[in-house]
Amino acid sequence: MSDDPAEPVADRSAELLSAFPGVRVDPDNAAYYSGLLERRLLLNQCTGCETWHHPPRPICPACWSTDVSAQDIQGSGTVALVTILRQGPRQPGVDYEGGHVLVAVELDEQSGLRVPGTVVGVPAEEVAVGDRVQLVWTDIGDGVAPRPDFELAQ
Repeated sequence: MSDDPAEPVADRSAELLSAFPGVRVDPDNAAYYSGLLERRLLLNQCTGCETWHHPPRPICPACWSTDVSAQDIQGSGTVALVTILRQGPRQPGVDYEGGHVLVAVELDEQSGLRVPGTVVGVPAEEVAVGDRVQLVWTDIGDGVAPRPDFELAQ
């Protein structure tokens, strides 16, 4: 497999549609979803002004350039928002009884660059705004792509 995040996208259309049922995979976000299959968190970065942005878009929101490409991120950051869900639709790996933690993590790559996720490995009540977190991958089950989650940094 190539290290170029954009290269495998064309060859993986069927695999992406199978791994992410119900998700609209299109040319703008295919590199992001392809990266998830490889346990890589790929976010778009403008090659002109170097601004990162998420969710994936074909145009840089800072300078309007169309010269954007998916790049690996480190996956470390700070919790900027916390929500605890106590009910919701059934999903693999989601426990509402103990509280399912949803967070917005501001990534270290750039101020204001945030990605949604969940924090695993601790009780819901122990997650707070300002906590440092690191990217981890959660296996959901057969035929389902691994999910990018976060754990509290040591």
